[in-house]
Amino acid sequence: MRALTIAIVLAPAAAHAGGFAVPEQTITAAGTGGAGAARDDEAGAAWTNPAALADGGGWRIGVGVVAARPAVEGAAMDGSWHARTDGAWATPPHLDVAWSGGAWTAGVAIGVPFGGGVAWPGDWAGRFEIVSSQLIDGRIAPFVGVRLGAWRLAAGPHVDRARLTVARHLDFIDAEGDAVVDVAGTGVGGHAAAWWSRGALAVGATYKSRTRVAMSGGADFETPPEFSGAAPDQRAQATITLPDRLALGAAWRRGPWRALADVEVTLWGTYDQLTIDFADDATRDVHQPNHWHTTAAVRAGGEYALGATTTLRLGAAIDPSPAPDETLSPIAPDGLRWSVTAGGSRRVARGVVVDGFAEYLRVAARTTTGMETMPARYQGWAVLFGAGVRWGARAR
Repeated sequence: MRALTIAIVLAPAAAHAGGFAVPEQTITAAGTGGAGAARDDEAGAAWTNPAALADGGGWRIGVGVVAARPAVEGAAMDGSWHARTDGAWATPPHLDVAWSGGAWTAGVAIGVPFGGGVAWPGDWAGRFEIVSSQLIDGRIAPFVGVRLGAWRLAAGPHVDRARLTVARHLDFIDAEGDAVVDVAGTGVGGHAAAWWSRGALAVGATYKSRTRVAMSGGADFETPPEFSGAAPDQRAQATITLPDRLALGAAWRRGPWRALADVEVTLWGTYDQLTIDFADDATRDVHQPNHWHTTAAVRAGGEYALGATTTLRLGAAIDPSPAPDETLSPIAPDGLRWSVTAGGSRRVARGVVVDGFAEYLRVAARTTTGMETMPARYQGWAVLFGAGVRWGARAR
């Protein structure tokens, strides 16, 4: 009876918000819809395409922060409830450092490539499925690269540190309790990039490998006194495999104009299932099927140089959801995303440039077809702002 009770109160609580890639990793690329695989000659290329930096350009350093506020809205199909997440501001930072001399380059990119979550009101209708969830992944990605004629190549390892937190209420019929799972871990992967140019055209390709992150931590329970022995606090383990990402991009320059476009393929099939293993044998482990699939996002934009000191940018992106309708739930209320962006740069001193961007993102409405969650329709949106400063002898 004890094992059955714990399995029932825990089983739905094992996932986090869907489609959790964070494409806004440099302020300049974010201004053109996230297109950056063919960018060169700036510190942010340490993330978007480090091979492009094998140009003998010396030191480049860039730092930035993005402020994002998302919101998700859910409504019952029969009109019995309506709720909206309490979206707080998130501020993922990034740092890029690179050096190039002769035909060689080396550097490191630090960012938050994956993250997301939901925070529903504590008294909403689905509180026994989910109240809040958050995943955040920080990555350090050093690299070395070389120029071989018209080609530039780079590669290196990356180290991910991820943390997953899930909270929900527990239903004891005449009373309620709380459960929180908080686990974290580290994983290692690799990345490679290539860049080629001829005249006004540049082409770039990048590959960032999957990372298997084994996480451990605790599961904490608050229950009515009569159930205190049914759900003991204990250790918990979980594993998440962050997906492979492949991007192919092109940039074309004519006078003060430059157009950029990327196609990015993310192999979300690595997130087919999430399992949480509890230390207490009486607590049944959780196996949450997700059945996510590969997606292809398109990002494009353009920029215009106003003289030697100012650049203006516009962009747009469309990014399909990896989650099928049957696994759509308030834990993962994801959908097709489209966004529009605007940004700019201003040189304020010799080699010093200040960048900024703004973005509006919309998540298309979707209705769940799953049989193990409450029938509902979800949609969402987000606003993002970013600012940064970079330095380099050729910065523009």
